[in-house]
Amino acid sequence: MLRSITNAMPFIDLSFLLGLLIRMSHFANGDERAHEVQATTIVDIRSRELIRPTDFASDAQDLDFPTNRAYTFVATYLRDDQSGPVELVPDRIDLAIYLMGWTLGWLLLWRLRPLPTPTSDPSPWCGGRPGVAVIIPARNEQDALPRLLSRVTPHLGPQDEVIVVDDHSDDATASIATLHGARVITPPPLPPGWLGKPHACALGAAKSSAPILLFVDADVQPAPDLVARIAQAVTAQPNVVTSIQPWHKTGNWAEQASVLCNVTALMGCGAFTPARHNAKATVAFGPVLAVDRTTYDRVGGHAAPSVRSMHTEDIGLARLIGGADLYTGRPDTSFRMYPEGLRQTVNGWTRSIATGARFSSWWIAIATLAWVWSLAGGWITMPIVFPLSALQFWILGRRAASIHPLTVLLYPLAVLTFIVITLRSLFALIFGRRVVWKGRNVDAR
Repeated sequence: MLRSITNAMPFIDLSFLLGLLIRMSHFANGDERAHEVQATTIVDIRSRELIRPTDFASDAQDLDFPTNRAYTFVATYLRDDQSGPVELVPDRIDLAIYLMGWTLGWLLLWRLRPLPTPTSDPSPWCGGRPGVAVIIPARNEQDALPRLLSRVTPHLGPQDEVIVVDDHSDDATASIATLHGARVITPPPLPPGWLGKPHACALGAAKSSAPILLFVDADVQPAPDLVARIAQAVTAQPNVVTSIQPWHKTGNWAEQASVLCNVTALMGCGAFTPARHNAKATVAFGPVLAVDRTTYDRVGGHAAPSVRSMHTEDIGLARLIGGADLYTGRPDTSFRMYPEGLRQTVNGWTRSIATGARFSSWWIAIATLAWVWSLAGGWITMPIVFPLSALQFWILGRRAASIHPLTVLLYPLAVLTFIVITLRSLFALIFGRRVVWKGRNVDAR
């Protein structure tokens, strides 16, 4: 029948890409011959020509199926060069592809990299630790600010400062910041060509005097010694951005469903793979981002034309400076991303996930896609791999966020949520659609 499977490269049915949306299978019972073959794409392995089901109807009548064997739509179809019967290759190829994607998942998030604790050796700092300006851009953050400021202000030295830039809030953000000892700055109306957060960050940097700038989102719950650790890291590498992706403390079901977005955000930067020393990071994490003032001023900071109009200003600044030193927040730096529920979750990830993928290394993007592909299709093609994917989802997911056990059991729904949000983000990126964020229409490009 087949001269040699090893002499031909098998063609995997393209409908595998629709693994979450389509299920086509047929069974053989007893010794009866099958007179119908359900398929979406069939390829002649020699000529590489596509064959419609109607083109091999006569061959289908000669096709024998083993007793009680199920063939899913992703099985590989081959045909010999004498136009003989169509045959189905066993599912070993599907399993090999699944295991490849599954393995890539472990490699992409190989290990966490927390920010080092302050050293007791004073040699890096002649004359004491340099001052840090903690700059918090805030728009309607009256609920989040107390948690952040209560963790930061008690651990500051006399050389440090805290500045809250109240970005035209409609709530009590300014008064709460003042109550907790922060210096409050109210920016002028947003100039043309600027977005709100870059404008607030630029103004805060201009009004500060410390040699190290630390930009922190209001929803971050930092470690008590974060400022000292940041000062040590920036002093060690003053010519790059130092950035932390906090651990996501999920609350509502929408945040749980979007956990895969947190995982791929860590994977996409390439900083947590075994080969991280060979991969130069040109992305950063907006929630916690620090930079030496001299480096910041040299490139123009958030006021640079390529940064001021970006909703992912963290990536813009990292690319402008030319590198980033990236860390994970777990176990002691966390945040609550989208407490308001589904709409906030979808809009928040829509404005950032496609842009982040756009600026990732091509090989990292492909490897991440292969991993998500294995999660999306593996449990349909071979239900036996469901426990493997669920276990991996649990372990890797816990490195990025808190996960409820029920979310692990229903992880295919999390995969579907990720796919929908990613497609929405890609659509917004390609066609320049706008999303509503913090009461403003933001260009998702």
